[in-house]
Amino acid sequence: MHGSGDEQVLTNTTDAVSDAVAQCNGKFAVGIIALTNLSILQDGLSEEDKHLVGETFRSRLSAMLRPGDDLVVLSDDMLCLVLDDLMDSNHLQLAALKIQRLFEEPIDISGQRLEFGVCSGLVYAGRHTRSTKPANELYQMAENACSSTLLTSKPFTVVDADEQPMDRDWQLNQRIHAAMDNHQITFDYQPKVNLESGELVGGEALIRWREKGEVIPPDEYLSALSDDTLWQLTIYGYRRALREILEHNILVPVAFNIDPTSLAQPDFLAFMTRETNLWGVPTSQIVFEITENKELYDLEESKTLLQAIREQGFKVSLDDFGAGHSNMHRIRELPLDEIKLDRSLCNRVFEDEDAGHICQSIVALAQTLDITVVAEGIEDAQTMQMLQHFGCAVGQGFYLGAPMSVTDFVKLNH
Repeated sequence: MHGSGDEQVLTNTTDAVSDAVAQCNGKFAVGIIALTNLSILQDGLSEEDKHLVGETFRSRLSAMLRPGDDLVVLSDDMLCLVLDDLMDSNHLQLAALKIQRLFEEPIDISGQRLEFGVCSGLVYAGRHTRSTKPANELYQMAENACSSTLLTSKPFTVVDADEQPMDRDWQLNQRIHAAMDNHQITFDYQPKVNLESGELVGGEALIRWREKGEVIPPDEYLSALSDDTLWQLTIYGYRRALREILEHNILVPVAFNIDPTSLAQPDFLAFMTRETNLWGVPTSQIVFEITENKELYDLEESKTLLQAIREQGFKVSLDDFGAGHSNMHRIRELPLDEIKLDRSLCNRVFEDEDAGHICQSIVALAQTLDITVVAEGIEDAQTMQMLQHFGCAVGQGFYLGAPMSVTDFVKLNH
């Protein structure tokens, strides 16, 4: 899609784009904006008017640039846009819409009103992609996205750096915001039970998005949410959970799931502490379940943050342990109150001898560190008894109690 096809021009272009990308400090994107009807627009015009068409194409796009953004002229009918300091992928979607609207107004030349034909392809690179995805690859991806736009007659195509279309993600993010506004996001609570005594010792607040009477499974939308939307959902959900704990006089600790991206928010702990104190709920009654993943171990500040969370009185639980990234030696380094054995591990204790040995080893290590082990996904008495034999103190699963409404959970609680 290069205007001249000249190799030297291409080299200069990619160098210019690389320089613009190198200046980016935040989450950024690379886009190709193409004028698809240049020859039609210029047909019969004077050289001066032809120049005005190209100048208007560039100037309209230049008008939307913010400090830190950059515009690289590729040819008379093609521009490369580098956008820096984006909040998230939704921000890029808004930029794409803005580009579309910039060219909805016709251009008046020599008494003629001429319509622009513009298509765009934009690649959301996020904050960390620069180290793994070079600028020339992002540039090529943007070209491909622009070509795809032209073939499908759409105004723009937005993809992420892994070449996944983001149209569906955009729609999901908008629906989630609407669901929060309409109070369609609620919680069910699943009991956590002492395996020896059968006593209720806690509960896990499980998010439920109900739309037109149907529950949309979290797996269908959580991974598609932008970091910003996920944080907004965390804020919304946490406030609702605190209100229900207070209104229904829930006495046992309640676990609340925290995505690693939300945990990384700069004001995470300040917000959680402020809100918990505001509602008058003891911080000791809140358990933050943090998904066990590789990134948690790679972050040097994780230990400091988790310790700070515990110093505020909150409890910290490592969720889904044993699901794939588990490193038993590294859990010695993390300040934890609880480890949750992943259901995929617990469900195999009868058919897979290795799974049983792994469970026993985790329990033994946790006991030396004074960490409670919770077995997830218990669905029958045999599995419960086996996990209890391994030393698991607490269990959770359909055999012990399915997720239920807060009013039903409260009946177990008193």
